[in-house]
Amino acid sequence: MSSQGNTTSNITTEKDRRLENASYPAVKRDRLPTLQEVLSRKTAPPVCLYNFYLYMRDREKVSEYLDFYLDVLEHEVLCKAYLKDLKKLGLDVDDEYPEYERYRPGGSKSEKDKLRPSATNVGVQRHMSSASRGSDITIIDDPPSRPESPSSSHIIEISNENKQRPLTHRDSVRSNRTNTTTGNFSIYNRERPFTREDLRESAERIYYKYIYEGSEKEIILSDHIREKISHAIEEEGDAQHKRADPWIFHEAKKEIFAFMERVHFPRFLKARAFGNMHVRQITMRLAIGLFCLFIGFAVVLSLIFLDRKPNTLRLWGFIPIFFGISNLFAYATKISPLFVLLKISETKFFHFQRVREPYIYTLHVKKAIKYFLLGLLVSIIVMVIFATVPGHRL
Repeated sequence: MSSQGNTTSNITTEKDRRLENASYPAVKRDRLPTLQEVLSRKTAPPVCLYNFYLYMRDREKVSEYLDFYLDVLEHEVLCKAYLKDLKKLGLDVDDEYPEYERYRPGGSKSEKDKLRPSATNVGVQRHMSSASRGSDITIIDDPPSRPESPSSSHIIEISNENKQRPLTHRDSVRSNRTNTTTGNFSIYNRERPFTREDLRESAERIYYKYIYEGSEKEIILSDHIREKISHAIEEEGDAQHKRADPWIFHEAKKEIFAFMERVHFPRFLKARAFGNMHVRQITMRLAIGLFCLFIGFAVVLSLIFLDRKPNTLRLWGFIPIFFGISNLFAYATKISPLFVLLKISETKFFHFQRVREPYIYTLHVKKAIKYFLLGLLVSIIVMVIFATVPGHRL
């Protein structure tokens, strides 16, 4: 178990490193990005997919919804690669994979459009290419990956309640499928064509990880969608052609996308597009601001009540007072002028990324200048009041 935990940790670390070092598209826009653009990796820090995942995992504590969405996208890529392999091997798609067209939402498409990625998945479903012209195996670039949460692994434990009851056929299948690790097949860097068993394992892995009641990372779905998925996975199809098409999760994927777009994505934009500090940094700025104000007020009030001359000595209190007010404004507005000056944004506590989205950086600059000048004005007003107060020795 320890070696398996170390393997999972290494995979997570590698995913973190790959996402952080990823090349970002040089897309210029004069607006905030959409959720589809973020999921399609058409955005750059601080509103990239990597930061959205960190926000969902660390701030909202609901990374399972984004995990599910990205895993479904990977399954769709796998299904398209399987279709392409069938065509390269000269096999009849209708005989080998009939459910792909049978259950396609909106009816079947023409032969030319069968392998064309849908518009909503362009950029998310990575383009498929072959290693050479003579190769019979499709090699796929990495699909959108994300840093996994500490509890995320490909082995799903059956809950204690399930362990105490008799083992049914459903539980037996669930145990076998969810204990299949990524070592059995990979949608990239593979050495053989995909099989229906690969597709079936991928579909069951998603089902027993996110949909099945009591699963490791169970997500909330509408009852009719959950029942439809359960029926498709466990009952539909015959012994030779159990359903493994991407349309099994089509409605669930749409519902999760709408949920993230309505609830979590606006909060993410508010935190990352209109702010540049981690939540711990924000709390620290409150403590620093209050402490600096205490020092500044203590210095100025001491000079007043000791009646020290000249009154210009009190101006030394401007430094801690301005520093304190600036930090309190940073706490209230979630923006640090210093970070804006350095053109960086904080993804984790004291872990920074360079701001690469021009429009987002413009928003940061405008907001930072506004509240920097406002903090300076408040500090000057406070110091003018303190400087004009007549001294009185107690």
